[in-house]
Formats: sequence, structure tokens, C-alpha cells
Amino acid sequence: MTSLSNDWLINHQERINLNLKSLFAKQANSQIKKVCEYAVLNGGKRIRALVVYAISENLKVDLKKSDNLAMAIELIHAYSLIHDDLPAMDNDDLRRGKPTCHIKFGEDQAILAGDALQTLAFQIISNNTFDIIDQFKINIIQTLSNSIGIDGMVLGQSLDMLYTNQKISQQKLIEMQSLKTGKLFEATFVSSYYLSEKNDLDKMNFYQALGNQFGRLYQIIDDILDLTSDTQTLGKTSGKDAINMKTTFLSESGLSKAQQEANKIYRSIKEKLGKDAQGQERLNLLADVIYNRDH
Repeated sequence: MTSLSNDWLINHQERINLNLKSLFAKQANSQIKKVCEYAVLNGGKRIRALVVYAISENLKVDLKKSDNLAMAIELIHAYSLIHDDLPAMDNDDLRRGKPTCHIKFGEDQAILAGDALQTLAFQIISNNTFDIIDQFKINIIQTLSNSIGIDGMVLGQSLDMLYTNQKISQQKLIEMQSLKTGKLFEATFVSSYYLSEKNDLDKMNFYQALGNQFGRLYQIIDDILDLTSDTQTLGKTSGKDAINMKTTFLSESGLSKAQQEANKIYRSIKEKLGKDAQGQERLNLLADVIYNRDH
């Protein structure tokens, strides 16, 4: 990674973090605000927000418009992590090297914080300060709500629980992971395209397919790291998938085939970006970051 690439990552991570801090500073003081801040402001790679900024730069979108979408998606992601860590789900004690929300504040407050963050996300992108044409604002709201609801991320999480300690086909595994992780990535890519206030179906399909592959790559690398890394590096309990008897590419096919699948998806992403190379340096960079990450 070049120093310029590293600078871009750091600058935009700082940008989203400052925006999120400013957002919470405007909220009335309360216990639930503290829980939400704890979940959102405790680090994180901000990959999804960086995708928003990368596509925005490529499509010459004002970054102030991108800020609203980037914040909303980070809030949705944080909500999903809070609920994912709950005792009834993955029952994890650590997130980003710190006690998970339900360990720190109690299960009741953690559940409510997840609810609050999801609501706050839609408050941000439905607000008048999110200054884009109404139709594209509606498109973004629909895209995000569809991606995380009963036919999206929630369905994927439901299947993840149902498939625990079960032998399933590779196709079912791909479908589950595409829903659980891929759908929010898809929505991030497509919503970022809508910020340009254009409606080119070919471009939208390009970004949707790219988002799905980014999500699948992220999930498989996550599964591999759960087995091959340690708790300190991960910032969460390593080996948790095996403990919870989760169905992953590793449990179904082993480490070698999981690595082969990750390599295949990574090459496909690079090929797609290569065919649309103009201005895609940042997405290429983010693909590298996901593929080479250690936590």
C-alpha cells in the first residue's frame, strides 16, 4: 500500500469518526445515548463508509452528501453487531477488543441501543439536511430498508441460526452469507451510486454485483481469521465459529477450500474493477484491504 493510499484511508476514517461524534454530541444525554456511543465510537475499520466515499469520489459527488449516507450505514452496521453479539445469537464477550454492549451495559440496554441506532440511521437519510433529489432519497431509503429487513440481513442472520450445527449445500451457504453480509454491502454500493442522482440500470447492476462480491469476500475472510488468528489481534473471541458450531466455508469445506474461494472472489472483483478502471483506484484499494486484513 502506498503512502498516498494509506493517507486516503486514514483521512476518510477520521472524517466518518468526526461526523459520528458530532452526531451524538447533538443528542440529549441519557443512558441509551452512552450505550449507542460506546457501540459506534469504539473503533472499527469503517469499510462500508469508505466504500461510500470511494464511489462518491469516482462519481464526483459532494462529500457532504456522502457523509449522511456513510453515517447511516455505519449506524446500521453497529446495530447489527450489537444484536449479533447478544447471548441469544453469537454470545460474544468482546468486540473490537472491548467488552460487548450487553456485557458492559446489560442485555436490555444493548437490545434497545441496536433499535435506536437503526432508527437514527433512517432519521439521518430522511432528513432535509440530506440534500439530494427526493426520488433518489426514496431510492436510498428503500434500498437500505430492503437490504437489512425480512428479505435481507435479518433473514441471513435467521438462517445462520437455523443452520447452526447442520450440514447444508454450498449453494445454501452462499445464499445465507450473501444475505447476512452481502446485502448491506450491496446496499452500500447501490445507495452510493444513487448519490450521483443518476439512474443508469447497467451502472446500478454493476455496483450491486460488486457489492455482493465485496460482502462475500469480507465474510469468508472473517471466517478464515476466526480460525487462524488470535483473540488479541481480532479484538473478539477467536475460534467462536467452531465453539458455536456455525456453518461456514471452513466447517463445510475446510481451510484450504475457503482460501481458494476467497482468492476466486478477490480475482473476480479485480476483474470487474479492471473493466471499469477509470476512477476505481479507491475500490481497488478497499478490495486489497479486505483481502489482506488481519482482523
